[in-house]
Amino acid sequence: MFAESYGRILLEREPFAEAVTAALASAEDALTAEGIQTRSAYLTSPVVGGLSWLAHASVLSGAWIDSETRFKTLVMSERLTLNRLFHMSGWRTVAAMPGITMHWPEGDYFGYDYIYDSQNFGYEGEPFNWVTMPDQFVMSALQNLERSGTLRPPIMAEVALISSHAPWTPVAKLVPWDDVGDGRIFNSQALAGPTPEVVWREVESIRSHYRQSIEYMLSTMVSYVLEYGDDDLVIVLLGDHPPAPMVSGDPDASQVPVHLIARDPQVIEAVSHWQWQPGLLPDGDAPVWRMDELRNRFVEAFSVGASSSGGVVAVE
Repeated sequence: MFAESYGRILLEREPFAEAVTAALASAEDALTAEGIQTRSAYLTSPVVGGLSWLAHASVLSGAWIDSETRFKTLVMSERLTLNRLFHMSGWRTVAAMPGITMHWPEGDYFGYDYIYDSQNFGYEGEPFNWVTMPDQFVMSALQNLERSGTLRPPIMAEVALISSHAPWTPVAKLVPWDDVGDGRIFNSQALAGPTPEVVWREVESIRSHYRQSIEYMLSTMVSYVLEYGDDDLVIVLLGDHPPAPMVSGDPDASQVPVHLIARDPQVIEAVSHWQWQPGLLPDGDAPVWRMDELRNRFVEAFSVGASSSGGVVAVE
C-alpha cells in the first residue's frame, strides 16, 4: 500500500514529528493489543514531491525507475513485476487506484487481473478537491469487492492511498465502517474546510493540513486492520515519496517509512533477517534500502522454491 507523500521527515522534523510519532505509537499499541505484529524501516524513493508512478514502478519491478524515459522502457519490457509473480503463483492481483481518472494503458504491463480506478469503485460521493475519494472508502470498497467472500483465491492488491495528496484540504475523517456505503456519507466532509487558496497562503497552514492528512491516512489503516484484519492479512505500507521541499523543509529528503503489518508470526519470522525494527517507529539506526531492493528481498523471503514449479517463481 502506497501512502501519498508519507516521508521520513514526518517522524523526525517539526512541525510534524510530535503529532505523527504520537499517532504511530498509539497505532502500534492498538495493533499489539490485538496480537498484530509490526516491523518498520526506511526506503529511498527515486522521486520527491510527485511522479508517484515512478516509485510504484521501482518497488514492483525491482528496477530503479527515476525518470519517464526509464518508465517507458520498463513498461515495454518483459521484466516480471511483483504483481505478475503473484499472478503466476495463483493469486488474484488487483490494483486499487482511485487517482486514475483516464485510460491507463501502462497498467497492462504490471499484470493485474483487475484495475479499480476513479470510475469503477462505486463511489457516489463528492471529491475532496483533487482527491477523488477518501482512503476509508477505498479500503471499504476493496474489502467488499475483493476480500469479503470465502470461496476466492488469495488476493494481492496494490493500493494507492491518496487522501494525503495535495492540496490537503478538506481533511477527511473516519466514519463507522458499516456506514461507508456508496460514499455519500462523506459529502458533508468533502464540502467543508478551507479552500486550497486559503490553505496555501501560508506555509505553516500547508504543513498543518499535510500533517493532518497523514494522520488521517494512518488512522484509516489502523482502523481497517482492527476491523478486518484476519490471520491471513499482510500489509506492506510505505510512502511513495516525501513531500516537496517547500513542505518538508528539507531539500535533501528522499526517504520514506515502510511498515510490515501481520498477525501471522510466520510472516514476521520470514523477514527476521531483514533486521527491520519492531513497531511502527523506526529510529535512526533502522535499515535503509532503495525502493528497487524490496521486490527481490520480498520474493526471496516468501518463495517456497526457486522456480515456477514451486513458490512464487524465479526472480529475474
